[in-house]
Amino acid sequence: MSPGNPQRLCIVTPAHSSKIAGGSEFQIDCLLQVLVPQRRFEIYYLTSFAADEPANDTYRIVRIGHGARAPRFGYLAHAGPLYRALSNLQPSVIYQRVAGGYSGIAAHYARHHGARFVWHIAHDSDVVPNASLEGRNPLRRYLEKRSVEYAIRNASCIIAQTAYQAQLLLENYARKADVVVPNFQPEPCESIDKSGPLTVIWIASLKPWKHPEMFVSLAAALRELAGVRFVMVGPWAAGAGERRWIELLTQRIQATPNLEYLGARTQSEVNELLARAHVFVNTSLHEGFPNTFIQAWSREVPIVSLHVDPDDLLRKEGLGVFCAGSEQRLASAVRELLANPALRAGIAARGREHARSRHSLTNAEVLADLLDCRKAA
Repeated sequence: MSPGNPQRLCIVTPAHSSKIAGGSEFQIDCLLQVLVPQRRFEIYYLTSFAADEPANDTYRIVRIGHGARAPRFGYLAHAGPLYRALSNLQPSVIYQRVAGGYSGIAAHYARHHGARFVWHIAHDSDVVPNASLEGRNPLRRYLEKRSVEYAIRNASCIIAQTAYQAQLLLENYARKADVVVPNFQPEPCESIDKSGPLTVIWIASLKPWKHPEMFVSLAAALRELAGVRFVMVGPWAAGAGERRWIELLTQRIQATPNLEYLGARTQSEVNELLARAHVFVNTSLHEGFPNTFIQAWSREVPIVSLHVDPDDLLRKEGLGVFCAGSEQRLASAVRELLANPALRAGIAARGREHARSRHSLTNAEVLADLLDCRKAA
């Protein structure tokens, strides 16, 4: 690799944002906004799920597997095609996000071919033994967790989203995170307008551990608040074995008159909705660092969270209200914020400043340098 030539970078993750608009996919898109203009990397995006013709001419997408559905026993089933793709491309550096089978495969290739392997923690459960998201069969959970633990042992560099993730990594795997890089997003381009009807918004994929039913219960509990809109946004993402859960939740949504479900929306549509919203509610049982928190802060929307408070930012920095699992406190906090414009404005101003100072694309520049083999050397 001569000093003037771009390094070959392989981004390895199960899905591309053209197919799945999740938090990790969004963060990779934000990273690419910074990497592509720099031209220091020749970029390949290795993934199983991508649209037939992703609209970009700045990096090449390499498909792994058939992409019809996730392998029954996890992404270790793609060990052959992923390893062959990496062998053909011979990357200088591999960036892997979304813990699972791909983590171990990429780490194994890097270890045996002298590539730099950068692993980015995407979720708190990534660094907790025996922890995984719901909806996976036990054999898949076992295989993918072992793969992730191999990646942890063999990574050239591990990036945490929060100090808490770095603490979990050290406590559970005796490995120090090389750096904590908070998630990042571009500056908002929407016009912030809070003059419309009071709106409480929930944004996430609809799956059991996100607990969307708690937001439905919240809307029902506050149905006497005249003129207040409760809005849910996100795609259905529950597993095949959760069909009954989907049916019951659909019935509850339809039976709640002050609640509107908008379905899946693009990032730009979500940001437009947030620019006009007054309270953002998160009901997830656990997260990594929700991109929606940054989107809400950037657009002056106070956050009320049932279970999640990354690095205690809501409590310690006054960026929202943490309810510690109490549905009663959730309802009380939302009610108080809706009734108190001055309280909303104070939290909104702190959130906007925090997003600007801690979650700008400057963080992506830091990540770009961590990927750079020349600088890492």
